[in-house]
Amino acid sequence: MLVEASISGQQEFVPDETNNVFFMPEGLIGLSDFKKFELIVDPESLPFVILRCIDGDDIQIPAVEPVGLVENYKLNIGDADAEMLGLTGADANPLILNVATIKSFDPQKVTLNLAAPILVNRRTRVGKQVVLVNYQDYSTAHVLIDQTSEGQQG
Repeated sequence: MLVEASISGQQEFVPDETNNVFFMPEGLIGLSDFKKFELIVDPESLPFVILRCIDGDDIQIPAVEPVGLVENYKLNIGDADAEMLGLTGADANPLILNVATIKSFDPQKVTLNLAAPILVNRRTRVGKQVVLVNYQDYSTAHVLIDQTSEGQQG
């Protein structure tokens, strides 16, 4: 199943106290014990959001929605993942989040994992970190921001 991050009409996710919690039955890759997350959005930190684990250790993971940040991002997910998430028909418009790694603050360097996004069904609030069928087209360390001297050399 092909899911495009640049879908026309893509809904921006605006969490509030009624919809900011979602469940990931399989947890995150490498963190399978952590299954219940809260999405924290601070307007001053956008486009970055925080995934905060709310069932155990206080783990906070920075992430971004790729819409408008990553051009031509096409997510090809397996049928089993699409079925597990209920992403068929009208529900095929998931919240897409890419885990961000902040490598340095000053100068700033941030990368995104584009090969294994987190998809959340907006209706059921069930999510999964999926390894894309077309993972080889994307990096696990896609440079979003690089203000280091290495990144500024041309």
